[in-house]
Amino acid sequence: MQCPNCLSDVADTENCPSCGAVPATESGVQVEPAQTHSAAENSKADRHAAPSLPAPYAIFVALVLSLSLCLAFLAFRVADDVAHGYLHLFPVAIITAVLAAGFMIPMPWIWNKIESRDQNTAVQKRVLVLSIVILLLFVVVSAVTGEAIGATGSEESQLLADLAERRQLGRDITQARNSMQGSTPSQIAVYKELGAGVERFDEVLHRLELELSIYDRKFPAQHANTFATLRWVKTDLKRNDLLKQEIQVATDLEYLGTATQEQLWKERMQPLLDEEAEYVPSKY
Repeated sequence: MQCPNCLSDVADTENCPSCGAVPATESGVQVEPAQTHSAAENSKADRHAAPSLPAPYAIFVALVLSLSLCLAFLAFRVADDVAHGYLHLFPVAIITAVLAAGFMIPMPWIWNKIESRDQNTAVQKRVLVLSIVILLLFVVVSAVTGEAIGATGSEESQLLADLAERRQLGRDITQARNSMQGSTPSQIAVYKELGAGVERFDEVLHRLELELSIYDRKFPAQHANTFATLRWVKTDLKRNDLLKQEIQVATDLEYLGTATQEQLWKERMQPLLDEEAEYVPSKY
């Protein structure tokens, strides 16, 4: 049999040794080499041989952690503000909220990629559950911490405000009493003017008594200073109780005659003044 290309003699089913052409069979059909594949078969084989893309678990976890940090910061700020009794919108909080939205938006798209590239539903479920647990843990711990710190800060702010008010009220009352001179009616008039300030002073002192006791338990290292302040507060309470009794006596004597006022002053007012003098005056 001759090669149809170069006219060399070849076997019936062999390729031409000279040019490599495929000889025709008796039926007129050329026989393809055994190694030859169709283009479709080669393409299919290439697709099976190509490695699949990895599921983007790392990107999803990074987004979850970033979102958790942002939400944790916001939860801390809100809890701290609520404990203080107000709510402020700081620029940092606004920026953090925008970042949180930015981390949240691509998460569904990334998760769809994970589902399409990894058919292991058990791993997907475990990653999703752990992500939710981490996010909730960050938010809850931050909120609890923020509330605790905010409550402590609020208590300290109230304590400092009450201490300042105690000094101011004590100073005003002391100055008013030091101005008492002259007749009994003039002193009675001064006592009458002290009424509102003395009542307010009593409220502040009772509140300080409670606040200082709580502060002493929370901050034992400051016990010496706290105990000294608390001792002065208790002394002020005793003197203020006597002062309230003096104001009541002055009110009872207000509309009596001068002679009667002087007599009852000695009988009712002077013992209270003597008892009050036994306490060391507080320094405001």
